[in-house]
Formats: sequence, structure tokens, C-alpha cells
Amino acid sequence: MLCQFTFSNYRSFRNEAFLDLCAENISEMKETLITRNGDDFLPVVSIYGPNGGGKSTVIEALAFLRNAVIYPFLLIKSGTGDLPGGFKDRVVSAGEQKAEDGIYFKFDETGIDTPTEFELLFMTSKHEFKYEFSLLRNDIVKENLYCRSLENNSIDAVFERSNEHVELGEDLAGLPLEKIRKSMPLLSYVAAIYSIESIDDAISWFLHIMILDYNNPISDYTVGIHVEENDLKQFIKMLQAMDINITGIREEKDDKGNLKNLYTAHAVNGHTYELGLQEESSGTRKILNCLSMIIASLKGGLLVLSDELDAKLHPKLLRYLIELYKDPSINKNGSQLILTSHDMVNMDSEVFRRDEIWFCSLRLDNSSNLYSLVSFIGENGHKVRKDESYCKRYLEGLYGADPYIKKGLEWGGSNEQ
Repeated sequence: MLCQFTFSNYRSFRNEAFLDLCAENISEMKETLITRNGDDFLPVVSIYGPNGGGKSTVIEALAFLRNAVIYPFLLIKSGTGDLPGGFKDRVVSAGEQKAEDGIYFKFDETGIDTPTEFELLFMTSKHEFKYEFSLLRNDIVKENLYCRSLENNSIDAVFERSNEHVELGEDLAGLPLEKIRKSMPLLSYVAAIYSIESIDDAISWFLHIMILDYNNPISDYTVGIHVEENDLKQFIKMLQAMDINITGIREEKDDKGNLKNLYTAHAVNGHTYELGLQEESSGTRKILNCLSMIIASLKGGLLVLSDELDAKLHPKLLRYLIELYKDPSINKNGSQLILTSHDMVNMDSEVFRRDEIWFCSLRLDNSSNLYSLVSFIGENGHKVRKDESYCKRYLEGLYGADPYIKKGLEWGGSNEQ
């Protein structure tokens, strides 16, 4: 369960950006919230804004932190220097980042000498964690992990690390960690070498963050899906609920058991026909892969990050996917979805609470700004009402993150010289 995410000096964000998944005390759709330990959390956050406003950067910042933690962990665990075959995401370790093409804000002269900072508040079934991670060029200059037991409410500093010193809590006391490389996250190293309950619990949360990334069109053709036998009926049922005429799925595997191809069955005029995955439309391929990951996330109560999930999806299909997370009878384990979107049809009070709609906009200094609809205060000094037409007012530029191209091209025009 992601509670809060804060970051600064990352890409287009110079100042601190704060993404809050703790539910506000507002009246709409309380039945869709995820309740843990007496607190309510959002199942979905959708981020809107103009192209170049910073929407994707919010997703990227969280993915970067996830990768910076789990990439070194997996390398150490593999013992080969190569990522395990099951870990296919593009990952970046903290130590591989170079200052000259780094992640800092580049539209002023101070960014290169200012740490890029991340802070996460997240919850598992056993603990609540606060993780702080700061990176300057190739070095980790701050890394702290704090843990609260949900069983007895005790709070412990698991470790506190600065550029010069490491302070270990009771669980890590006596471990030889003072000389760890400055580019190696302490969380990753300890999780890979030792077996400590709080550390194992924290690293498991990072490992199970799922990323849906469709920026590369080639992935439409190369990605396959895997649905467990027990989930196949539910998978087909969901496809048909979205009016996708697929009645069955067959996997073809090679001699080593690896997925070689995937075939979809279609019922037409009383006959059943098969198509290979590459013969399906790009939209259908996307929904097949997307839905398989969404089913896995709902079963495991996992966090899903998706940049422009609405691309190639009809708005009704997008709404269907969003509502899976907002239905407590389906989302029984507290899964969450954070997405960026340009879809206006679903920017509606029937789909989202006001605290589930977020915006990115550009300031005059070309830095990005992140804020929620529920916190936005208009020129009249009033907050947004729940009965407003969110889409209409957004398109009018009344929420600050103006989606319009501000200067139109002059077609033709005067012939004067």
C-alpha cells in the first residue's frame, strides 16, 4: 500500500512534489476506499496535464526509486552480475547515473549541486515504513529506513545513513556495514545478504511494484501474457464484459517450457477461429497484456504504475479497468493504480473522487508543479465542488494545468513584406 510519495530535483521537478494517496475527508465514493488500520487510502490516482507538463515524470520518479533499490538487490542475489531472466524491466541503478546526463533539474545552475531526494511512506500487512533516499551525482548522500509495527505500534529506526556515517538500529546492530559503497543502497545490500524480517518486508514491497509501460511500440508485438489456469475463466469473462470477442486463449511453449506464441479463439457464426497474438490489433494486444497484469495486481494487492494507460484504449475500456480497482468486492487486497491520462471522458465525478484527480503544470521557470483537484483553489478563492463538470472546466483552463496549445499556427496570413 503506497501512502505518500515525495520527491524533488528530479527531471522537470525542481521543487518538492507530493503525491498523497491518503484519502481526504470528503463525502463522495467512500465505499470505494481501501481501509487499513483505521485509515482510508485511494485505490486510484489519475494524473492529467499538458504534454511536457511533468505527468510522466511523476511515474518515472517512483519507478526510478524502485529500480535503484531492486536492481542492486537482484544483481547480488543472482551472483552472476546479470539480472535474472524474469526481471525484464528497464532498470537504472543509483551507481550507474552520471552527473553530465543526470536526473537533476537542468533549467538553473543549482540543480547539478543539489541532491535529488525521494521519500516514501508505504504499508505492508505487518509494517508501515518510511524510506528516505537522496542521491547526488553517483553517491547516495542520505538513506534512512524507519519501521512501525502494526502489531504493537512500536517505531524503530532500522538504519540512518549520511554521506559520512551509518547508524544501525537494533535489528542490524553488529553487521559490518560501515564501508558499503556510496553508490549501493543499504536496503538493497542488507536484503540480499542477510535475513531480517523488517528489511525483507520492505524489499518485497519494492519488488512487487508493477510497471505497465507502452512507450515502445515494438512491445505490442513482443510482449506475451500469462494467465494462471485458475484465473483463465475470469480473464475471458472480463474480456467479454469489455465486448472483446475472445472466447479462449491457448499458449504455445517451446521444449524448455518458455512461451513461444499465444493464440486467441474467436466465435464467429457458430465456428471457432484462432488468431496469433501478432494478428490481433494493437489495442487488443495491449488490453490482453494489461488485463493479465491487472488481474495479478488485484490478487496480490500490488501497486501498478502506468504512463498513458488510455493510449489505444476506448474510454469505456479505461473506465472498466479503473472501476476494477474501485470495487471492493473485486479489489479485496488493496491494490492501487497510478496512471497518467489525456482521457477527458472519464474525468468525471461518477468515476473519480476529487482527491483521485491530480494535475501537472509548468511554472514560469519551466519547472513542474503537482497538485490535486481537491486542493485546488480557483481565482474566486473557492475550492472545486463535487458537482462541477471537471472535464469542461479543465478544458477551459480553469484548473491551472492548461491542456491547450497556447499559440496557434497562422495558416496563410498576410502577404505583406
